[in-house]
This record gives sequence, C-alpha cells and structure tokens, in this order.
Amino acid sequence: MTPKASATKGTAPQRRTDLEEFFHPEAVALVGSVNRNAKPERLRASYGERWGDRWYLVNAKGGSIGDIPVYEHVTDIPATITLAVVNVGTRLVARTVEECGKHGVPYVLIFTAGFSEVGEAGAALEREVGEMARRYGIRVFGPNTNTNAFEVLPEPPRRRGGRIGLVTQSGHQGRPLVQGTEFGVAFSRWVPTGNELDLEAADFIEYFAYDEDTAVIAGYFEGFKDPAKLRRALEAANTQGKPVVALKMGSTEAGTRMASSHTGHLAGSDAVVEGLFAQYGVVRVRDLDELLETAALFAKLPAGTGGRCCLYSISGGSGTLMAEVAESSGVPVPVLSARTQAGLRKMIPDYLTVANPVDNGAQFLVSAPVEDRKRVFDLVAADPDIDVVVIGLTGALGRLTDRFAEDIVAFIDDVEKPIVVTWNSFKTDEQGFKTLVDAGVPLFRSFRNCFEALHAFARYQQAASSFRSRKPMPGRLPKGAADALTDGGGTQPSPLGADASRRLLESFGIPLAGEGLAHSAAEAARMASHIGFPVVMKIASPDFPHKSDAGLVRLSVSSATDAKAVYTELVERATRAKRGARIEGVQIQEQVEGGTEMIVGVTRDPVFGPAVLVGTGGVFAEILKDVAVRPLPIDRRDAQEMVQGLRGFPLLGGARGRERGDVKALVDVVLGVARLAAACGDRLVELDLNPVVVRRHGAVAVDSLVVTAG
Repeated sequence: MTPKASATKGTAPQRRTDLEEFFHPEAVALVGSVNRNAKPERLRASYGERWGDRWYLVNAKGGSIGDIPVYEHVTDIPATITLAVVNVGTRLVARTVEECGKHGVPYVLIFTAGFSEVGEAGAALEREVGEMARRYGIRVFGPNTNTNAFEVLPEPPRRRGGRIGLVTQSGHQGRPLVQGTEFGVAFSRWVPTGNELDLEAADFIEYFAYDEDTAVIAGYFEGFKDPAKLRRALEAANTQGKPVVALKMGSTEAGTRMASSHTGHLAGSDAVVEGLFAQYGVVRVRDLDELLETAALFAKLPAGTGGRCCLYSISGGSGTLMAEVAESSGVPVPVLSARTQAGLRKMIPDYLTVANPVDNGAQFLVSAPVEDRKRVFDLVAADPDIDVVVIGLTGALGRLTDRFAEDIVAFIDDVEKPIVVTWNSFKTDEQGFKTLVDAGVPLFRSFRNCFEALHAFARYQQAASSFRSRKPMPGRLPKGAADALTDGGGTQPSPLGADASRRLLESFGIPLAGEGLAHSAAEAARMASHIGFPVVMKIASPDFPHKSDAGLVRLSVSSATDAKAVYTELVERATRAKRGARIEGVQIQEQVEGGTEMIVGVTRDPVFGPAVLVGTGGVFAEILKDVAVRPLPIDRRDAQEMVQGLRGFPLLGGARGRERGDVKALVDVVLGVARLAAACGDRLVELDLNPVVVRRHGAVAVDSLVVTAG
C-alpha cells in the first residue's frame, strides 16, 4: 500500500494526490446499518453534507427507503465508487473489503471498531483486513475511526490569519480542539486516523504540508509507525513553511526498565521523539488547551514576528503577574524607550507604570477620548524594541473590559505590531469576550499558555533558518569491526568484552584512554609501570556493566606493588560478587586528569532505531539527566546543537575557573559514535562512553560499555 505520489530517490517530495482523491471521492458507498424509518429527504440532508449527492446505501437486507435503493452488495451498485465507508460487524469487514476490491473501489474508510485496540484476537482480524486490502490495492483509513475527516467544519465569524490542519490518533481528543471555532479558531480539516492499518498520521502531516488551505499543522499523537515516512512528512512541512504543533503522549520512561547502560536509562522512547522534533522544529505542547491556543497563535501571527513583548493592562497587579510569567517562559519584556515613556506619560498619571508593563489605570478606558486610547497603542507598537503587544484582561469588569475589547478590535489592523490578548476570567458571557472572538483576535485563556506559545513561536522562527535534509549515514563496517561485534556471543543481548569493545570503537576513530589487559598480578605490575603511574585498574568482565557501582574500579594506583595487590583484590571481589562471572582479567588504564566529564552513547528505540545521546557525564549522569538525544541520521550541526543545548555546556566554556573544553573534539566523538551506530545497525543494542573527558585539547573516552544483539 504505497502512496501514489510519494517521494522517489533524487526527487523532491510531491503533493499527495492520492489523498486529494481520498478526500474528494467521485461517489461513496455507505456500507452497514441503515435507518429504514427515516424519511428520504432527511437521509439526503444528513448524508449530503459530507458526501454530496453521489452516495449509495449498502445493506445485506437490500430493499429501499422511499425512492432510495439499498443495495445488498457493493458489487451491485451500478456506478463507479471511489470511497466505501464500512460500518459492519468486525468479522464481516474483510469480506466487505473484498467486495470493494472486486468493484474496483480504491479507498475504504473502516468505521468499525473491535480490532487491534481490543487485543490479539482483534489484531488478527485487523491483519486479515490488511491482507485483503493489499490483495486488491485498496488504501485503508482506520479501522476504529469515523467520518469526521469529511466533516464541514464551521468557519469563525471572522478568520484572522490561516487555518489549522488537525490530525488526531483519538477521535474524542480531536472534538474539543475543533470546537475551538467557538474561540475564533479556523480549521481546514480534521483527520482522526484510528488504528492506522494503512494510512497513518504521517501521511496526513505530509498532505497538510502541501494543502493551500492549511497554514499550521496540529496533532494529537500516541505513537508513530514509520520513521522514514514521518521524517519525509516533517521535512515537507519544513520546506513548505508549515509549522507543526504536537501533543505527543508517552512522556514517561516506561520501556527503559530493561536497559543495561546509562544511555539506555537516559534515552527513553520519549527522549528520542523529543530529539526528532528538535531536528524538524516541531513545537511540542503538553495539553489540549495549549495545543489549540499555540496552533492558533501560529496561524494568526505573521511569519517573522519577533518575541519582544510590551505588556499592557488595566491593573498593576496584572502587569506584575504577566511580567513574571513572561520571564519564566523565556519571553523578553524590554524597558520601553525614554521617548515612548514620555509620550505615554502625557496621558497616563505618574503613579502608574509606563516602563513595561504599561498600566492605564482602568478609568482611562472610559474617561479618555478615543484619540488618546489609540495613541497608547500606537506608541507602544512603534517602540523599536517591541515586536508584539500583549494585552491582559484578567477580570471581566463589564463596561471597562467591554471598552478595552472594542478598542483592541478597532485598532488592531492599524497599529504596526501584532496584538495578542488574554482573557483570564471564567466569565465568558461578556460582550467584550464576544467582541474579541468575533474579530478573530489571537486569544488565550491564561498567561502561561500565552507566553509559552510566544516563546515557542520565537524558537520556531530561529529553527526555521536552519531546516535542512539529512543524508543517510554510511552503513559499512570498517575492517575488523564486524569480527569485534560477534565477540559478545550468546542468544540474548550481552556486553562485549574489553578487547572487542576497544577494537570496535577504535575502528571508528573514537579516542580511548591508553590501556592494556593484564591476566596476572605480575603482568598488571609490568603494564602499569609501562603506562606510567598513577593508573586506574578495573575488572574486565562483560558480567559487570557498571564496574564502579560494584566496587570493581580502583583509582590512583601509584606503584607496581600496589598494582599487584589491586589485581588480586579485584579478581577476588568479582568472583565473590557473581559466581561463574566471565573474568577476562584486569584493565590497566592511564589515569586521565582534569577536564570535564561528559557521556556519549547510543540506544536503540523500538520505532526509530538507533539514537545518539550526549550529556553531562560521570557518576552523576543518571541523577543530573542533562542529556540531548537525536535519532539517526544526524549531521555535524545536530551534534553541535546537542552539545550547546546542555545545561552543563557552560562547564565546557570554562565556567567558575574551570579549564575550557575542546567542544569540537566532543562533537567529533558524537559523530564517530553516530557513524558506528549507523554501520552496526540492529547488531548494536546500546553503547555507553562514560565518562568522556573533554580537555583543553582533545577528548578521550575513559570507560565504555557496548551491548550487542544475541
């Protein structure tokens, strides 16, 4: 079931003509139960809204409803059908799809539920439907969905800006969003994708990317099926300048419990999704209100609008709260220029603030002439340090807020900067609220959502300047690396031994601390003397992935005599700790002094495949959880952004008197690990370099854990 208009190698993605055909059927078969008591004119009115006048009823009992025939089978319809809407018993769906195939129907929407969402028995029936559809080349929408994709959504009284294309993997979660039309928000189409047997969310993101009636793409997602298709869709949205705002469920760490490495614990599935979203500038939100209001702001605010805000209200308290929430959301609230303040002071008394926030004292709205009220808007909007005017209406105050709303609507198209409004009161039966909604003013119900959305808008504008395609990473293993990968042995994922890990890492140019593997106390003493004291000694065993946690690492071993004693101690301790442990010997390693400890690793996501992680490392890696994750492929700019986005990045810049770190060398390590992961493919389960010590010149991996598939 491949799209008819998908991108091919070497060509740009194309508009989804297959979905244009799906959304604009020539004729529709409505298969399933029918209301035989309905009057024909009621049926025509009911079905005509979504299907026009070319629809046909199909029910096993046949007959007619007035002058409307009811066909027993799809194959009985004496016309070409391009879409069938199937709402029959779960066990009858495959047979119905077969009938559609025999009649040449190219698209089937399966309303029926009771498939994979109810367990394995339903999943088996769903697979049967899929096999039947593939046999006849039918594209399937659903099952477990509805016909809201064909719903004619109401237009708000005045549309300001563009429309939102909405994709939801839950029909119920989509309804409150499209009810945002009551709030002045416009939608092009709402697509609830159901179980996604064939057509999935990514298909419709790509469709909306090329839809001229859609300015912003919004979605409620529970999971993704095809990473390559999702990347193609997001890239299409980027190239077409369509922001994507997403509410993605699953932000817990479920699914990482069985991970062996720090990387596996830190890079849960949600972290990988977060990394993918970062690559494509997807704006992530956390609840339905935020999804609706953020997408609406993106649809209504002119592209390129900056993020510096002037806060304007009728209360000093409101202004103070607005300023605090704005700052906590990362939205700049610059002090207005002396010239702007002087102009405002001619109309606003000295005891009210005009520096930003601006407080008009409320009575100004009913006592000042309209020219003065307009002058305030003009002055703050003309200030060279202001990009957006945010007006806070915290309480519904009858005449005052009604007048303020009237002024906003009267002036919004004349002032030179965009105006955004918050209506914080639960009392929405006010004329002022209706005035704002009817005018399509960008409107929020809370300061938090308002300023978070403005911050997201600014971040998106910045990200959009670096949107790009990422080339696939080479998938070839260097000589010797393939042999090293197989040294793990066993039928289950297991850690590689010390020697095999080193050979694999060195084959990708990853710098490692100088070391050797001693097999006796005497050899440990000779090797330590050769490397140079002090040295680090650690047990070499794939059965102890976290050696320091098990007390199997010794730092600052300073003499040959100490090296002999430590060798014996580590082997005995490991033997006592785990009977039958595979002990290869003891690693003798140069002790890397100074620098900043980081972590670099790879984890394998069940959907997105290999993902690379970098973060603040050392023994506190899992406590700090200061990490950035990206699924492959990545490029150098990705690696740089990952490092620079860490909370611990200032440590590499020499914060608090520390030695500056070689950021380029750390980026090189991240890219080397990414190339390793791409080349190893499914054979690499996890990789952990912790710590990677970043020094003034260069970076070196001090400890490693490589887990390979059985």
